[in-house]
Amino acid sequence: MIPHASDRSQIDPRRLALAGCDRELYQLIAATGYVPDDQNFSDFCESLKSGRAWLISGTRGSGKTAFPEALASACNLTMCVVAGRDGLKQEEILYDWDREEQDVWMRENLVIAKALPATEQSAFLESARRKKWQREFLILGEVGLAYDLAVKAAQATPRQPPPVLLLDESDKFGATIEDSLLMPLERGLIYIPRYEGGCIGVTEWAYRPIVITTSNDLRHKLSGPFISRHIYSRFANPTLEKELEILSAREPTASSAQLALAIKLLDAVRGIAGMEDHPSIRESIDVAGAFVRNSVESLDYGSISRFFCYFVKTGEARELLSLQLDYLLAMTSAFHPIIDAWLADRDEIWANRWPQLVGINE
Repeated sequence: MIPHASDRSQIDPRRLALAGCDRELYQLIAATGYVPDDQNFSDFCESLKSGRAWLISGTRGSGKTAFPEALASACNLTMCVVAGRDGLKQEEILYDWDREEQDVWMRENLVIAKALPATEQSAFLESARRKKWQREFLILGEVGLAYDLAVKAAQATPRQPPPVLLLDESDKFGATIEDSLLMPLERGLIYIPRYEGGCIGVTEWAYRPIVITTSNDLRHKLSGPFISRHIYSRFANPTLEKELEILSAREPTASSAQLALAIKLLDAVRGIAGMEDHPSIRESIDVAGAFVRNSVESLDYGSISRFFCYFVKTGEARELLSLQLDYLLAMTSAFHPIIDAWLADRDEIWANRWPQLVGINE
């Protein structure tokens, strides 16, 4: 669990969505440096209004995990995280019992029972066994904790915003974990056998955790019942305009030359035949950040390969790009109608640099 900051006020994104304040919520998230895609953000708002969890699929580096992180930061929400991996067990994410403490409890009560009259021992031990399943011996996993925090938030005066529950890389969960999540996602409840309270959670959807599930679509195909409990969105690679908007938000001190250099370089790399793993928005942010840190506004044969480490993931890809240096350098210094027009709208000096923009703007 990542707790919210106690010295900052909290904002309930579900209340904003229900009140029709979608753009206000959008601006809050964008202020963190994360600029959502309009359609994906609209889907998220529908998940808030409907009470359904939100399932995001897409390629690595497309901003799936970054969205709930930005949401939690923007609204100052507690966030519980389940990271998908092989071997994940149900008790790790839902609940488990502290067996050692339960054993200590029973041993202590057995000692007390022996000192009681024989007629009272049976009833005393029966009561002790029941209490062995009380709350103090229950260990909540991240999912159980999120639903428990949602109950406490709903019961607080004044009512507090619910937590964010991130089910990250759910394609690594496997069928057992998916099945264990069906009831919480549908009913808002986690039933616990023998537990004195019976269950944990909240049935009213307006008070449930804000559940965001991500999938890279790589390991296992998610089951139909699991998917059906979600609002679905697909995160695709952003357009160049959206990518520039994201970079300028993430690197507010970047110059137009640095933004243009980063986008033109990676756009050129994506166009090279034979590249199996194309750079995503994650790599764009890394490269732009590197240019800002190193005060780079142009590249040459001696410097361009220094930055391959941010987006080249295999030896074969590095070798391929080393044969394309002339092409890459040419693209980084050439006029690009989309990139340069976007920058020119925001930078008069940049507009004067490219006479080609006169015809485009007209």
